[in-house]
Amino acid sequence: MLIRMDAHVSRRSLALLAAGAAALLAAACGPGAILTAETPDQAVAGALQAVQTTPLRASLTGQLTLNTASLSGLPASIQSALGQVGSGGSATGQLVQESSSRRQLTLNAGGGSLSLVEYDGHGYVSQGGGSYAELSGTVPSSAGLSATDLTTAVAALSFQDQGPATVSGVSTERYSASITLSSLEKLAQALGGSATGSTQLQPVLTLLAPYVTGSGSADLWLSTQGGGLVRGELTGALSVDVGAAASALSGLLAPASGSASLPAGTLGMSLSLQVDISDYGGSVTVTKPVATSTLPASGGWSGMLGLPSGASL
Repeated sequence: MLIRMDAHVSRRSLALLAAGAAALLAAACGPGAILTAETPDQAVAGALQAVQTTPLRASLTGQLTLNTASLSGLPASIQSALGQVGSGGSATGQLVQESSSRRQLTLNAGGGSLSLVEYDGHGYVSQGGGSYAELSGTVPSSAGLSATDLTTAVAALSFQDQGPATVSGVSTERYSASITLSSLEKLAQALGGSATGSTQLQPVLTLLAPYVTGSGSADLWLSTQGGGLVRGELTGALSVDVGAAASALSGLLAPASGSASLPAGTLGMSLSLQVDISDYGGSVTVTKPVATSTLPASGGWSGMLGLPSGASL
């Protein structure tokens, strides 16, 4: 449909038309949509796609709490791993990202530190501020989820616009999604094996569903200026009925040799993680480490992270 506008239409009339169109857009799209002209799904997917490759710096803080008081009869290897984790603790970290193939992540927890560097297909590890060891072989491409997979994942989690907020002096729009076992199953099903690990995730979630209770949330704050990620938070709490799960699985899996009884009790866990982005799109450089030794690509990570020998991540 064509609308003819005479040349003598006043500026005041045009301003009124523009204001009316803006009001209709705001009413149709909800809080903050007028700033991005996007749905929550589009805004979140676009921000997550961009943050995978945009130069940036980020600070990370996390807290993990475990409740193992009621557990008993666990295999020695699992009991040892839980003992090393203890009742939980806090951790901090810093991420420096020059590009999708050049990143450095430094983690601090329990009085120790670990630095991981990805540089043009090669991986490097340093513990406690010491010299770097290079992982043998090449690091798998970490370009991240494709735009299609991200769009699918965001739609499955169903982010909602929670309105404007100021974060560290930056004007943002907050988007939130509830996370439950059901929503994670929906996510794995939606990805349909297109994303790494999704084919293994769905059967595991289906198997655990009867024995796990809990929920969480994911919150993202996006800049109203350019839509970039300013802050992300992930929180959740869950309880696993280890005894019931072990009883159900005992008919499917042969019991371990020499095991006197099945595990019993409940494992409780709560987790919180916050990421704050700075220098988004700025001048960021990651320096290639000088390696003084080589670390096996398989098995080496376990020792660096304090896990029992032979454990895998």
